[in-house]
Amino acid sequence: MAAGSALLVGLVEEFVSGQQDSKAADTATGLKAGQFTILQLVEALGLHLASSQPQTRARGVQLLSNVLQQCHGDLTEREVEVLLVFYENRLKDHYVITPHVLKGLKALVSLNLSSLINQRIVEIRVVNIETVQLCNNQHDLYVAYLHVVKLMDHFSHPTELKGLGADFVFGFVQSVDGERDPRNLLLAFQIARKIIHGGYDLGKFTEELFEVTSCYFPIDFSPPPNDPHGITQEELILALRAVLTGTPRFAEFLLPLIIEKLDSDVQSAKVDSLQTLTACASVYEHKELAEFLPGLWASLRREVFQTASERVESAGLAALGALTACISRSVLNSDSEDYLNVFLDLVLKDCQHHLCEPDLKLVWPSAKLLQATSTASYRASHRVAAAIMPSLIEQYNSRTQVSHTSQLGLKSSEEDESVLLDFRQSLCSIVFSALSEDSAGLQITSLRVLTNWSACGLVLLSASPCLSSLAVVECAGALACLHPLAFISKMVPRLKEEIFSGGLGSKAVRQRCLTALAAVSSRPSVVQESTPVLLQVLTSSHTGTGSFSLEEVISVCHNLQRIAEHAQDTEETGRVFHDIVIPRLLGLALQAASATHFNVEVPQLDRLLLELEELSCTCDHPLSYTSAAKCYAGLVNKRPAGEALDSLIDRMLKRISTELDCSSSSVRTQAFTLLLWVAKALLLRYHPLSTALTDKLFSLLSDSELGLLAADGFSLLMSDSPDVLNRGCNADVRIMYRQRFFTENSAKLVLGFNSAAQERKSGYLKALSHIVNNLPRQVQLTELPALLPLLLEALSCPDQAVQLSTLSCLQPVLMDPPSALITQLEALVGRTLTLTTSPAMKVRIASLRCIHALSRFPEHEIMPFRARVLRALAVPLDDLKRMVRSEAVVARNEWFLLGSPGGR
Repeated sequence: MAAGSALLVGLVEEFVSGQQDSKAADTATGLKAGQFTILQLVEALGLHLASSQPQTRARGVQLLSNVLQQCHGDLTEREVEVLLVFYENRLKDHYVITPHVLKGLKALVSLNLSSLINQRIVEIRVVNIETVQLCNNQHDLYVAYLHVVKLMDHFSHPTELKGLGADFVFGFVQSVDGERDPRNLLLAFQIARKIIHGGYDLGKFTEELFEVTSCYFPIDFSPPPNDPHGITQEELILALRAVLTGTPRFAEFLLPLIIEKLDSDVQSAKVDSLQTLTACASVYEHKELAEFLPGLWASLRREVFQTASERVESAGLAALGALTACISRSVLNSDSEDYLNVFLDLVLKDCQHHLCEPDLKLVWPSAKLLQATSTASYRASHRVAAAIMPSLIEQYNSRTQVSHTSQLGLKSSEEDESVLLDFRQSLCSIVFSALSEDSAGLQITSLRVLTNWSACGLVLLSASPCLSSLAVVECAGALACLHPLAFISKMVPRLKEEIFSGGLGSKAVRQRCLTALAAVSSRPSVVQESTPVLLQVLTSSHTGTGSFSLEEVISVCHNLQRIAEHAQDTEETGRVFHDIVIPRLLGLALQAASATHFNVEVPQLDRLLLELEELSCTCDHPLSYTSAAKCYAGLVNKRPAGEALDSLIDRMLKRISTELDCSSSSVRTQAFTLLLWVAKALLLRYHPLSTALTDKLFSLLSDSELGLLAADGFSLLMSDSPDVLNRGCNADVRIMYRQRFFTENSAKLVLGFNSAAQERKSGYLKALSHIVNNLPRQVQLTELPALLPLLLEALSCPDQAVQLSTLSCLQPVLMDPPSALITQLEALVGRTLTLTTSPAMKVRIASLRCIHALSRFPEHEIMPFRARVLRALAVPLDDLKRMVRSEAVVARNEWFLLGSPGGR
């Protein structure tokens, strides 16, 4: 230990006196190694901490804090308590030491000793606020305030906040009283805001806290030239505003103060007061404002009516809107007063009559006040519009003071569309009449209103015979290029509502709405919103849930084509069509083609089949050519037998054979897709020509490019298709078509396998596994002896899909094994055990289930394999996958009980 003490003294001396910062890491290493304790480090720092030089004391505390940051996790509760007392005393030391004290406290507070730390932090905060009160110069006071801010930032815990009580608030109030230094005021405002928002108990000192901060309102500080601290008036204004508007408990003191300050002749004071009132409205509720509404309205009205300053007017209108929005949020009940109506009565009483007076002096200020009020909330807009719109329309119609009246009426019309529905006819007449007036102001205002109305669909839906719907649609299309967001948020939802609700009961209006959707869809952002609406019309018509006529469905298709032709050619537009429009159209076309009943005559069927064949064989979009092939197959499946159908199939087969036989053809995949679906369509209905198509599929199993696709294609031939060629789609599906196909083609499959090159045999094995796997179990049992060599060969195929398909086919057969399987038991056990270590989890599980099924064979036949199987099953028992381990346990239990008493 003596050696450790000497080492510690040396490290301390080199760090403090030698200014070698790296020794802090060496000290932490020694502490972790147990060469000395943290308290021994504090003792070793004793002489340095007692030095008369603040810098020396600071280096000592810095070393301790740096070590604590690396080693605080190994401290005992006793050591933590001693360190907290030490740091609390250091806070009373010179300000250069404080940053290092805070660093150490931050390390200690991260320990899981919350009750001890929180109690001590409370004491530390009290010490700091007492220190603030004792400061006798501005710099020390600034440092003390900074300590408090940092402590509140770093060590805020809910339990300790409640424990501080009102004493902390009172101490802070005393420390701030009379402060004039801008730096100190900025920090004091931060502390006050943290007290308000941090949950401190203000107790009986709420008014004192308000008074000690509000005495600086409004801020009139002007920074001196070359101010080294860089504090601006705006910073102080925002910091004080955050305090004054931080809690509704200040409302009874602040609102009278704002009314008082609005009487000031200083413009900046007025603006500050109005902006503070606006901020209050986002925090207060109607009950805090109710008592002061008349006084506030009188002040706001005066500022807008009498001011010559645009800043004051703008701030006043913003404050009025914020007040109205706040009051609008009040929840009404049967016995409560509607404060919004009370306030709006004041506004309308003082403003409405000015709109009808010959003297124009107060018209515009009144209009601005009414507009600020009405745009604040939905309720306010309805009340104001209902009060002023009839009189404005009447004035325009009487042609008195046309200029100001129509401009005022048009400006007032820039509201939520639902507010104006009752005045739609009159307002549309005013808009188009104003366009022909000589006044440039009228023309500009009416154009602006027309833009807004076009975006919400108001003009388009007007039933006025004097309006040209075509002109309105063209106008909307032009405006949508300039204001796409307005059309997305207003017009598209409005048109959608009209299309599906049929509110006006007019098919002509619905047609205009469909046309308008296409007209405004030039920007990609609008296309993303409009095309789903048109597609929804098609879907609704297809499912029968909508009352759309054939003409309207055709109109939708034409409008989608128009969008594709005229929309901006961008990546976003292309993505909408490729990801949404085309797949949905193809899906609807496929459903229509598949669901058509036999006795329904499809118009121009031959032309439709030719178009589908062309699309299937030439298109390079996978979804498109696949959907076209499905549609073609669905129609062929239902077409009556005869020379016309045979001729159609012969022509199609020649075309796709030409493409498939040419290895350089770029559309071989497309041709194969059409071949596969038409083969299935004919196979389902026992058509004689199906053999020609399936023979072509068999020949492709040896193709280097399409072999694997052809093998997987037999799964499609033998399984049920969910979207086409099934009985639910009215397809012609004969019973036992799978058994018939297997009987007619199994020999071809075996012959092809035997004659194929070694690298092509896997395709035949995959095709076989797909065919057998889809046969009924009784057929599998009957045909298994002839196919067993191929199935065993399939288990050795490297293709995991073939392995899984074959195992799935074998497992149910193994539950009741025929005699042919017993003769192949050696190969079956060996190859199945090999697959229990396959990289594919599904193959491992399927092979273990087959091993389990093999345990049901006659005991005398499988007993020779028991030891071999148990050894092999030890590997999957430790498999990483729980499902594999579970299957291995079940299989091993069955094999383990073989031959034992009580066993099977």
